[in-house]
Amino acid sequence: MAVYKSDNKWYIKGKIRKDDGTYYHYHKLAAGCSLKKEAIEYERKFKISYQDIVVSVKFLSFKELSEEYLNSLTSVKSVTKRTYTDLLDKINEVMGNKKINLINKDMLQRYIRDLESKYSKEYVEKFYYILRASFNYAIDNDYITINPMNKVKLSVNKDEIRKEMDFWEPEEFQRFIDNVDDQELHLFYTFLFYMGTRRGETLALQWKDIDFENNSVSIYKTVTYKIKDKPWEITSPKTQNSVRNIPMFKIVEDELRSWKKVCEQKYGFNDKCYVFGFSRPLAAERPRKQMVKIVDRINADLPVEQQLKKIRIHDFRHSHASWLINNMGKYNFSDFDIAKRLGDTVQMLHSTYAHQFKDAGKNIINSMEGSVDEVKIPLKTVKNDDYISELKSLKELLDIGVITEEEFSLKKKQLLGI
Repeated sequence: MAVYKSDNKWYIKGKIRKDDGTYYHYHKLAAGCSLKKEAIEYERKFKISYQDIVVSVKFLSFKELSEEYLNSLTSVKSVTKRTYTDLLDKINEVMGNKKINLINKDMLQRYIRDLESKYSKEYVEKFYYILRASFNYAIDNDYITINPMNKVKLSVNKDEIRKEMDFWEPEEFQRFIDNVDDQELHLFYTFLFYMGTRRGETLALQWKDIDFENNSVSIYKTVTYKIKDKPWEITSPKTQNSVRNIPMFKIVEDELRSWKKVCEQKYGFNDKCYVFGFSRPLAAERPRKQMVKIVDRINADLPVEQQLKKIRIHDFRHSHASWLINNMGKYNFSDFDIAKRLGDTVQMLHSTYAHQFKDAGKNIINSMEGSVDEVKIPLKTVKNDDYISELKSLKELLDIGVITEEEFSLKKKQLLGI
């Protein structure tokens, strides 16, 4: 090992003994060094770095680790595994080829900061937790000894304001539904607006789940799309609360009966056929894409103040929930009844619709089955459903050991504003 100066530049020169008894010879510029002691330190770090690289040949790449970790998740639902797969696929685009022993805190912190500059806090947290879980798996299997995510921090912005959701009031929904010509999609949008079910629950419905005699619908499954090696899969709901039986509004019953008559004329019809899609569930993106086209067509020649606002498919559910909350006093049902109908817990219901519960009883409105012209539902100020989705995600992370009870409790208090 030696350092020497030539033409006012410092160089390092020496050899490193390999495990097989041979030597690696090095001779290179000590870049950035102006003093001998700096060149000596440069050589020391170079040798450490070289040895790390040699040793890392024996280590997994992050991509290999992520694949092992995903395969180990045998007890999580398909929809959850798909979410984790999507996140890890994105992470692998950046660090998939890096050896896990060479991935350090600084590298991961830069990655998280970059994500924070592009995405929402909730979305970045998903990357944060899956990274930590992956390295925990590596520790559990003796691949590494320290989790490099332990000192990686998420940004804290106490002044962050959550986005409020957009909703359609009944008049707005009526403007939209009057322009839907496709009978199947007309029923689909109507079902969501009046039943408050989730998209996956609705698309998983089969005719055997529709009880016309008792005027109710059984919800006990959901459809998950983009599963690896298969386009879709029917699974049980994410939580036990999601299993429920929902009474139907007459407008839903009438449209279902009419649509069933159409379906019965198709070859191969039986009660196992899907209500939306027949032999397989309706393509997930079709309702959304058609909704966008219809709204654009409605708004084409209207001034901005008269245009129908654009919402998501999931916002039909929140429109329904808001109506229920604001009618608690008038129709004598409780928050427990609402939570049961929606497939949520009372706690989740309150955290998601805090504003509505604050004002419940003050804004009693007419029934949704009354004249649309008379119904006035204040739906514009409901808080984002990210509260409920994030709490569920955190509970899942707690269940599989990614976060601790203390972390879950702290995060829960932050979300609920306690």
